[in-house]
Amino acid sequence: MVAGMEPIQCRKARLNINSDRRGSKQRQLASLLLVFMGISCDGGLAPPAEEPVGAIRGVVEYSGAWPAADSLYDLRYVAMRFVPRDTTDFLQLNRLIFSDPLELYVERDTFLISGVRPGVFVYSGVAQQYASNIFAWRPVGLYDVEGGVFRVHSNDTVQIGLRVDFADLPPFPPPEI
Repeated sequence: MVAGMEPIQCRKARLNINSDRRGSKQRQLASLLLVFMGISCDGGLAPPAEEPVGAIRGVVEYSGAWPAADSLYDLRYVAMRFVPRDTTDFLQLNRLIFSDPLELYVERDTFLISGVRPGVFVYSGVAQQYASNIFAWRPVGLYDVEGGVFRVHSNDTVQIGLRVDFADLPPFPPPEI
């Protein structure tokens, strides 16, 4: 009987050896796969590196009689990467930036917009919201140095100056260029 049991024990040993070899090969393959994944991975779920940004700092000087309070809901500096054709163009939020609300009924005000993606701005100025309607905006003063075009560079602050004359508002939409 012992002789009959030996082959079973040998078979068990062989099976154990074979399964150990398979397990070892699987572990090696898994390790190799992890190494290749680590080499080819660009950070996985980590956020991408932040793009360097710039800023716009401006001074606004006002002249002329200010509008009545019932037609002055908001006043902001707005810079656009395009020339607007009507007020619905203001919905292109990814192509424009705007300041916090500007002071009302003052002779002079300043603003700073940080975190501006680098690029060219072709139309900018102070805009007035003249009614409660979200589309009731109009320009009251435009940046016009060098045709109104300026560039924001990474890690730099652009300085601009504007004049708003409430007695002489710019046309909107702007004339064809």
